[in-house]
Amino acid sequence: MPRCALGQSNFAPDPNLVTVFSIIVSNSSVNSNRFSDIFIFLDMYIFTDICIYKDYGDEMMERWGDEFIDNRNWSEYNEKLVVRGEFLLDMEWVKSWDKELEKMNEGKMGAPFEYPESLIKLQAVWHQWIDYRGLEGVTRKLANHDLVPKCNDFSTINRRVNEIEIDFKLPESGSVCASTDGSGMKMSNGGEYRERKYGKGRKKYIKVTITADPKKRKLLGCDVSIEGEGDSEPDVAKKHMEELKRKGKKIRKFWGDGAFDSKDLFDFLERNEIKSAVKIRDNSTIKNDGSARDKEVIDYKKKGYKKWAKEREYGLRWIGTEGIFSAVKRKFGENVRATKIENMMKEVKMKFWVYDLMSDYPFL
Repeated sequence: MPRCALGQSNFAPDPNLVTVFSIIVSNSSVNSNRFSDIFIFLDMYIFTDICIYKDYGDEMMERWGDEFIDNRNWSEYNEKLVVRGEFLLDMEWVKSWDKELEKMNEGKMGAPFEYPESLIKLQAVWHQWIDYRGLEGVTRKLANHDLVPKCNDFSTINRRVNEIEIDFKLPESGSVCASTDGSGMKMSNGGEYRERKYGKGRKKYIKVTITADPKKRKLLGCDVSIEGEGDSEPDVAKKHMEELKRKGKKIRKFWGDGAFDSKDLFDFLERNEIKSAVKIRDNSTIKNDGSARDKEVIDYKKKGYKKWAKEREYGLRWIGTEGIFSAVKRKFGENVRATKIENMMKEVKMKFWVYDLMSDYPFL
């Protein structure tokens, strides 16, 4: 009897279920975008009393490695999340409104700034949930209650927010670890139904490649491009690490999945004395050329994936990058509201910048 891939008990699949599923699959094709029907069907039955199965034989797949033990201090973690709410209304910067403007306008040609950068950055944070006209209304209400000297209009907010130079604050310590990975963001918020019903073909995704310290859970760099354009993930990783070096940071170790199995990247890591935790592709061959990658392939094939992953602490990669991607998408969504390509990419990068600011608060 086949085992259920999602549960623990044996079961016999309902013949009617198999028949309906077969009809949906046979009537679906890649070009007609009908795969969503299949997923809806699976979702409906997985959460009732039927699950789709795969024959694993008599033995269920067992989890390898040490059992995960959650040692978080939940009281401390809960307070940290509550404090992030305070960040959204931190108005301490208002006390230095005039002094900040004076510094910003020093030596400036043309019309002087009327609103400090601190106000614009706070409005950029609010913009993750509120549109520009809404931001004008929020700021107007703050001015009415004398919480800010005056309010700016939505067009000024739009222009100044898109002019913000996004930079990620690095840890104070001289050394860091780095993990790089990529994901995608949607170019519209029309929804899957609207795209399938009225769309004229799949739109490209906005590709995001981030580098983070998996041990400190700190974002170190972010690169945004349109799907099919821009640098490859290994090239972005090298660019981020070179930038870290220019800023005086020593990189102790680098993590990456199979997409980073590149000879150039391994050579870069060896030249800069950076330990590697890059997964080798399963079909990799040993070329006996004495290269850094060849050494890694030999070590990987000798030890096998499980032993190699445990020794290199490969699982930390998920904390460094996948955890950040998950948090950003859950908190700010994975679509954009901007209509211009350049503003779309700026909006996506700003999501990660805002998340980084919130994560660091109140230690900014």
